[in-house]
Amino acid sequence: MAGGKAVSRWRLPWGMADVSGGSMLPNLADGERVLVRYRARVRPGDVVLAVRPDRPDVLMFKRAVRRDPEGWWVLGDQPYRSTDSREFGPVPDGLVLARALLVRRRKRWSRIGTDNPFEG
Repeated sequence: MAGGKAVSRWRLPWGMADVSGGSMLPNLADGERVLVRYRARVRPGDVVLAVRPDRPDVLMFKRAVRRDPEGWWVLGDQPYRSTDSREFGPVPDGLVLARALLVRRRKRWSRIGTDNPFEG
């Protein structure tokens, strides 16, 4: 499960979060740092930082796939290594904290990949 510890969550619209786990490979890897924007508009295909609904102490990076009446359906990019909406259902809007913007890899910032396994 990809997740992490968020920094300066509500003081600024931007923050940093660390990735833990491999559910978002190849786009986000364990140990990478991600620049996020809190309260940003989310669109299908965006990578988001969210609170896991069934375990509120866990933050996770997942791809927002579609908006349902109950919230966002989120999936990991590695379906066999991910705990996601297939297990806990849609994530309510209030638990989707931020949209991921950039990832820090090998001492440089780069855009988060768009390798979306859920698009045809």
